[in-house]
Parts: sequence; structure tokens; C-alpha cells
Amino acid sequence: MEERIIDDEYGRGIRLKKTKDGYVDVTDELAEEGVEGALTDEEAVDEVEFEFPDFEEDDEDLVGLSPEEAERVRKEKAEAAERQRAEYETACEEGEALLASGDYAAAEQKYEQALQLDGIATAASVGYWRAKTSDFSEPDVLIDEYIESGVDGMEYDLGYEAVQIIKREYHGRFEQRIEELTAEEKPLAKEVRATQARRREYLGKRRTNSIIAFLLTSLPFIAALIATLVIGLKNFSTPDNRYMLPTIILGGVSALLFAVFGVFINRLINACRIYNANENLLSTDEGTRLVEIRAYKELYAELLIEEKPEEEGNEASEETENEDEEE
Repeated sequence: MEERIIDDEYGRGIRLKKTKDGYVDVTDELAEEGVEGALTDEEAVDEVEFEFPDFEEDDEDLVGLSPEEAERVRKEKAEAAERQRAEYETACEEGEALLASGDYAAAEQKYEQALQLDGIATAASVGYWRAKTSDFSEPDVLIDEYIESGVDGMEYDLGYEAVQIIKREYHGRFEQRIEELTAEEKPLAKEVRATQARRREYLGKRRTNSIIAFLLTSLPFIAALIATLVIGLKNFSTPDNRYMLPTIILGGVSALLFAVFGVFINRLINACRIYNANENLLSTDEGTRLVEIRAYKELYAELLIEEKPEEEGNEASEETENEDEEE
């Protein structure tokens, strides 16, 4: 009867020798050549070598399995991956057909199914956004999604290759969209600047009047407050209460002036806040749209930048180095 010893921890092949007493593990240190107790040539009648597949260390499904079981699991996984790949390709083909027919909503659903099968697949990523943007007739849909994260976020979600394909295939559409946004931006920017100028003049006068009113109310309040403190302190230096009544009267006047002062300081704060808000484009709907247009143009401009393949870049570098050497 043959006996096999398998080291499951490392998944190594076991080398056995057949002797008159049966198979003996020659990987054991006592069976090494030159060690006492090692097998002699006469004892080693035949030699059999068992080779086992190397298991991936991170494949937990194969831990503790026999070679036959491990091979079966590997085969099942390969078949499942092949089926999934076939489903993915079918979904992409159906999505492409729906795109060609103009049924963008159905195409989007098909590409969503494809992305569930392979979340980083280039074809599915490109197809999904083609459907989402009606084949980039509405490219702002894509820009809306990545207006904050930019091209870096786009490459992170869609994959570098997918973004490069979109850049290349829809370069003309992005240029056209920049021209459309520029045509919208020019009159809108002129209108926003004119509105800001008109409001700035009015709000500037209002702010100036508030500052004057603040000063006119703060000075009497400060004077009355100082007088109240000075007269009030004299009550501690005289035996009678001759300064008590003046202190009370001045305290009342200070309280009244403080209330008036509070009203005008609140007006000053509001006047300054509104004046500063007028300088912020986001304070109006027109200004917000202008900021949005400029952000869109910036991202579209980034999409117009196509990176050269590494080979071309290397060739250019080599040509530059050769020119430097010749010089």
C-alpha cells in the first residue's frame, strides 16, 4: 500500500522512494544522503515523484483541500468566471445595439448589468456614459457628476483607459460644448458685472450711512457710560449719597443710548454683509450660473488634453537625448 505525506502548509510536492519495505519519504532529514539511517542504493528499488499544483496563498477556498478537490474547485471557479465573462459580453453587445437604435434608457440598464459583472471593465464604463449622456449629446450630465472631483475622480471611477477613449472619441463634442458655453458666458458675465456695479453703488452708500449713524450713536453712548462710571465711583469716597441720584440718571441715559447703539450697529453689520455678498457671484442666480459655466469649461478643457502613449513619450525623450549628445 502506498503512503503519501502532503505538507498542506506550503503545498509542496512530496518526493517518495519505493523500497522493499514500501514508499519512504526521502525529504525527511534522516533520509538525506550522508546522514546515519539514510537509504542505500540497494534499498532504493524505485523512485516515484509526486507533483502537486502550487496553491495561491491568498485563496482561502483551497486551504485544507486535497489536490483533487483543489483542482475541482479551481475548475468550477474558471467555469464560473467564463460564464460571467460571457454574460458581460452579451450585456455589452445588447447595450451597443440599444445605443444604435437610440433607446438610451434601456442601453443604460444593460450597461449597468455589465458593470455589476465587471465593475472596472472599459467597454461597460464607456457604454454606460454614452447611454447616460444620450451618446454625449448631453455631455453636461457627465460633467455634473465630476465637477468637484474632476478628471482624477473620473479616472478613479471609470478607469484610465475608459476616460482616454471618451477623450479621444468625443473630443469634437467637448470643443463644441466649450464654444456653446463661451457664447452663453459672455453676455451673462456682462449682465452680472452691470448688476453688481449698480448694486455696489447703492449698497456702498447704505454702508457709508450706516457707519456714520454708528459713530453718531456710539460716541454719546461711550461718553454717558464713562460719566456714569466716574460719578458712580465717587459714591465710595463720600460719606453721604449725594452722587447716587446723578449716577442713576446717567445709568438710565447710558442704557437708553446702548439700546439705540445696538440698533445702529446691527444695521451696520447687515449693510456690510449685503455689500460683501454682492461681490460674491454665488449670491444671485445669474452669478451662480456664471460660476457653473466657468467650472464646466475648465473641466471640458481638461478632457481635451490627451496624454501621449508611453512609447511615443519614450521616443521623444530618446530623440531629445540624441540631439543633446550630438551638440
